[in-house]
Amino acid sequence: MRILKYILLLLLLLSVAFIVFVATLKGDYKIVRSKEIKIAQDVVFTFVTDSTSSEDWSPWKSNEASFKNIKVIPNDSLAQNITISEIKNESLMRFQKTKQGVLITWEMKGNLNFNLKLLSVIQGGVENVLGDKLEEGLENIDTYLVKELKNYNIKINGLVTKHMTNYIQQIDTCSTADFQKVSKSMLQNMMSFVEKNDIEILGLPFITYESISSNDKEIIFAMCVPVEEEILTTPGSEISGGHFDEFLAVKTTLTGDYSHRKEAWNKARNYGQKYKLVEDSFNGKFIEVYKVSLPKERKPSKWVTELYVPVKKKVYAPKPKLETSTEEETSPKEENSTNTNQ
Repeated sequence: MRILKYILLLLLLLSVAFIVFVATLKGDYKIVRSKEIKIAQDVVFTFVTDSTSSEDWSPWKSNEASFKNIKVIPNDSLAQNITISEIKNESLMRFQKTKQGVLITWEMKGNLNFNLKLLSVIQGGVENVLGDKLEEGLENIDTYLVKELKNYNIKINGLVTKHMTNYIQQIDTCSTADFQKVSKSMLQNMMSFVEKNDIEILGLPFITYESISSNDKEIIFAMCVPVEEEILTTPGSEISGGHFDEFLAVKTTLTGDYSHRKEAWNKARNYGQKYKLVEDSFNGKFIEVYKVSLPKERKPSKWVTELYVPVKKKVYAPKPKLETSTEEETSPKEENSTNTNQ
């Protein structure tokens, strides 16, 4: 019995000594990890710096860690505060352009609480605890971007009738590189306006353009929400009413990330040229309708965007009939669209 007491006392002393050892370990740390992502630098930077995307690549569960952007230098670096189990950590990501994409160097430093000290002792050091987390996060970025962004499909639906629509709009101009970020912010602003003013919407949000050019460095566009009746707003308001009448359009469906919009627009316009259709921005508008998007669906490979190029059929002047012709001109079949936003 006495031996058992000695054993228990010894175990207690060892436990206390171990706790004291863990508690007195060096509290600060600095971890650095790097990985090359074979995707364009601006695409990777935009994805990582989007505060809403952290849940798509974070190595921690949403209830374990929170991210706050502190300083953002475009295509260069991102400084953040990452709070893990109520402990604030300093994070710095650097983005260096490479021949095949971008090299991300992720540095994190801070102070270890007792639990992290204990884990570092059990797992052989803080490098094995937090270092593995940084590697997992970088791997998540690579997996998400490479798989999600490269998985897409473009389908030409053909000639359709785009029906008359009333809408409210917010017009803005931004660089091509900033378009996704700016348009996303505008959509949130529009939906807040709709909710605040108790406006009933009749379909999905969409964007209109006065023109589409692959060489544009700036984009002039309007973020729109369809409504039942045309709405008048006060002069100077950033939100205004809009309307377009029924027009003919080439419809194209992009399933995948918005980075493939340029290719989708080009295919739609090439289709029109193939069938000798004339673009008609006077009577119609270049439109993108977001059928499936954030926040309903987070995976870009499942986003669905409909594109509409306004067109009219080319009118040919009649030629004198000299002899019987055996040639017959073909044209695309017109399809009536039944979507409430068309």
